[in-house]
Amino acid sequence: MRSCRVTSLAVVLMAGHLAGAAEPWPADVPGFVKPAPGEHPRLLFRKADVPELRKKAATPAGKAIVARLRHVLGGNGETFPEKVSPATKGYPGPGKYQGLLIEERGYLTIGHAAGYGLLYQLTGEKKYADLGRRSFEKMMEGVRDVDSRYSFVAPEGELRAGSSWAVAALGYDLCYDGWDEEFRKRVAKAFLAVQIEQGNAGIVKCATKPKYGPAKNHYGGIAAAGTAVLAVMHDPGTDGTDFEALVPGMIKSTTALLTGGFGDYGFYAEGHGPSHVSSDTGFLLMLQAWRTALGKDFIAPRPNAQWISLRWAMETLPIAGRPMYLNRQKAAGSYGDDFFWRGGWSHGGQFAQGFGTVEPRFVPALLWTYQQVIEPAEIAGYWPPRNMVFPQSGWLEPGDRSYDAIRQPWHAVVSFVNWPVGVKPANPATVLPHAVFDSNKGYTVFRNRWQDGDDIVITSLLGYGPRDGYTPGGGPILAFAYGQKMSLGSLAAKAGTFTPHPAGGVTVADGGAGMLGFDCSGASGADAVLVGVNANLKGGANATLHEVEADGREVQILAFARGKAVAAPTVAGPVISIGGQKITVAKDGLTFAVTTKPAVPAVAAPPVLRRNKDMPKATAVDGKDQ
Repeated sequence: MRSCRVTSLAVVLMAGHLAGAAEPWPADVPGFVKPAPGEHPRLLFRKADVPELRKKAATPAGKAIVARLRHVLGGNGETFPEKVSPATKGYPGPGKYQGLLIEERGYLTIGHAAGYGLLYQLTGEKKYADLGRRSFEKMMEGVRDVDSRYSFVAPEGELRAGSSWAVAALGYDLCYDGWDEEFRKRVAKAFLAVQIEQGNAGIVKCATKPKYGPAKNHYGGIAAAGTAVLAVMHDPGTDGTDFEALVPGMIKSTTALLTGGFGDYGFYAEGHGPSHVSSDTGFLLMLQAWRTALGKDFIAPRPNAQWISLRWAMETLPIAGRPMYLNRQKAAGSYGDDFFWRGGWSHGGQFAQGFGTVEPRFVPALLWTYQQVIEPAEIAGYWPPRNMVFPQSGWLEPGDRSYDAIRQPWHAVVSFVNWPVGVKPANPATVLPHAVFDSNKGYTVFRNRWQDGDDIVITSLLGYGPRDGYTPGGGPILAFAYGQKMSLGSLAAKAGTFTPHPAGGVTVADGGAGMLGFDCSGASGADAVLVGVNANLKGGANATLHEVEADGREVQILAFARGKAVAAPTVAGPVISIGGQKITVAKDGLTFAVTTKPAVPAVAAPPVLRRNKDMPKATAVDGKDQ
């Protein structure tokens, strides 16, 4: 047998994280050539990339995504929307925080300019840039998005502003070459002049000094205004703006979210639901723009940015046809529940954006997760109640694939650019460890395999670190096991450390006062074992609890097994034996002797599902996306 301290994929990943702490961040993109003033596109791709994108548009997947874009634009992308929002302010009421949300098709959105702009780039036909110009003319007149909180002129507060300006900037970038010089200057000047509805913040303030701290879910959407700064940087019409002086502040705000909001392995200070607000509303788009427009890479040097998306591959699994994850949050239900919500400003485009913000080696795993866990539910027409508007209003016809672009044109743009056409999906076990630890708040995720709804996923939150209004309390140990949600006990602490091994890992709380260890090698005879010291573990269906004393310490072992017998543990001094697994207990840690890493199942074809009226109903959730 080999000690759990042998070199493994998990150890390499963790070592890479530790080494990354000393590397420059952001890193300089090798061979980067700065765009010239007035050179566009520059945010998601450069002009030299257009020929390859046009080839991509001729592939079956490329054609499907372009068709998706035309669908969400309305009129097959050939006509301008006949209807616009009647709202004149972010919260028209009645009620202090009552926005107007128009969910039917056929209305102009902030994302329309970006959608027309991509069609212009792919076809070279000026008529699409002209449609993008009409979109901007309406936006500069004060027409608001179908969600009244979002607007180019006078968006409601900094959160909606940064997001609005980031998406508008994508339209400006893609349409630019199809506009005359006077209109280009007019739009560039407008970006530098617009202010939030309250009148005290524009793109510079939001990009460099966001309101709130990074542990507040508004932060990412605010900081995303940096995308607009990158879009207009040094363009005609922006004379007098010292853009170089803005870059350090933008770097500071971006880094703050990646360290003080999100952690090194994807956990967000306010929890899962609020995390979508900080990541999905333009921040991930900006991470791409940093590399393409300014040659600054926040993605590759450290795991922080990549795990904003990779966490979904680590944590999401299909249960009763629904993509689910263990949603830790203190916030109200309007931020989400265990169902993986999609389609809105705050909960949408997670994979379309994620494909562009992880290293290429992780893309097959993220694609596997989308095809095996996320997409089957939409093909079946199965949504939580609040999202039934998607099939009911024609955003998705039965059997349609959205390519993660359900009703936002800008999501379709990002999807087209980032979708890994020609890449074969790969089981996440080929590149992801079976355990990760986010040191920001002491968040641990254990997973035994990536196969189906019977996978075992266990999460623990120690609960220290950055805090804000909706920070979830540390302590509860939660799990999905064999399709059932379980509460397994609790472990909270003021500090935590983590040691990975090939088939799991060990979290040590407060120097050894509490511990959690996980192993899914199968050596024990169980599918997985969870070992706790001062963790108050509880058993349940298919999870048998054993309690022993090893070297003077009370130790609990949960053996997860269904349909097979697992031997009871025996103890000899500090060593616990269960089946063929030996676990050594020390004052400051646990050591697992493991023989091998669990096998990786062959990649299955994405399930072909039909609408199933007998599927269990999702829990109703009050409120709208935050």
